[in-house]
Amino acid sequence: MSDDGVGFITERDGGVLILTFNRPAHGNSLKSEAIPLLTELFRSLAADPGVRAMLIRGEGRMFSAGGDVRGFMETLKQSPEARRADYGARLGRVAIAIEAFISLDLPIVTACQGAVAGAGMTYALGADLVLADETVNFVFVHQRIGLPPDGGISVLLPRAVGERKAAELILTAGTVKADEALRLGLVSRLVPAAELQEEALKAAHRFAMGPRDVIRRAKRLLAGSLLRPAAEQLEAERQAIIASVGEPDFEEGVTAFIEKRKAVFPSSPR
Repeated sequence: MSDDGVGFITERDGGVLILTFNRPAHGNSLKSEAIPLLTELFRSLAADPGVRAMLIRGEGRMFSAGGDVRGFMETLKQSPEARRADYGARLGRVAIAIEAFISLDLPIVTACQGAVAGAGMTYALGADLVLADETVNFVFVHQRIGLPPDGGISVLLPRAVGERKAAELILTAGTVKADEALRLGLVSRLVPAAELQEEALKAAHRFAMGPRDVIRRAKRLLAGSLLRPAAEQLEAERQAIIASVGEPDFEEGVTAFIEKRKAVFPSSPR
């Protein structure tokens, strides 16, 4: 386990990397100093074949409040010009971290409880599977402190709930509780609070046991689906299938299907 003192820790559980926001006394908010370290983490995961899935969670009663608003208070001492320059540099670093996060082609699970707010929402919106308990509420807080959304929310939220609903949530500084979050697609599944962390880790391990390259190709296809013309997306699908059918995982998958047994993919960890 590593602890950088700025808002998160990491540990490995087999092929799963667990990222925990660990400032519960401060709503699991992230200090500015955490952002380059997150960038480094995400880039290292992209190059580490031993990490096959990631679980993101928050310590205590809340998933994450996003940025450290208390830290923002210090910047009020600056002149408007100096403050703009400061935030321009900060948000440049944030953009690099978010690009590294959303470009990851390994499966990502989040376990959400309590408030999921501000830029902390990025890590739920960018996940493949979002498990939450009945206490979860998504808080679109930026407007309340005089800011438009950051952290890639303007990119990720419309993909999750559609453009019109995204506009309503952001422009009204809305709050979405558990049942509505499930209905809108912000949450994949609601589970009892006592089972949330265990269920999320099990889900991450299920991803980790799947055919590694097939899962990563599927993620890349989905990531590009809204950006490419249909013809380009169909060609990307074709190339992904061509690459996959030449691999042992395909041979095992087809054989197991015919033999009516569970596949044991050669790429899965033993």
